[in-house]
Amino acid sequence: MTTTPGTSEVRARLEDERQRIAAEITVLIKADRGSEADRAGRSGGTSDVAEQASETFEHDNSLALLRSLRVTQDQIERAVAKFEQGTYGRCDECGGPIAAERLEAIPYATLCIDCKGKGERRRSASPGGDRGPSSTAAA
Repeated sequence: MTTTPGTSEVRARLEDERQRIAAEITVLIKADRGSEADRAGRSGGTSDVAEQASETFEHDNSLALLRSLRVTQDQIERAVAKFEQGTYGRCDECGGPIAAERLEAIPYATLCIDCKGKGERRRSASPGGDRGPSSTAAA
């Protein structure tokens, strides 16, 4: 393991992040379901086109945020697994150390800053740019 904050502190931060993300996902799902139920209750044509477009936009934004939160949740789970395996603080790509400053900022980071940058440059250079599931790759 590389030089990182204290073991119990790291584990606690990962657990806090895990709980925070899970709570955000729960709130978002409940809010979106509530909005969906409201829309279904008004399906008799009482809302105008602008209101429907606005609700569709909000729903799409909720889905995008939910996807992002789930990616972060997966990254946290990966970091917890690495922690338990004794490989926390090592880059998944090159095997080198992840800077303590990076882990301090993003405790679930699984890539060093160099490998993260290389991945982002590859994605932005590929056809379609920054779209698709690969645009939310490991931290």
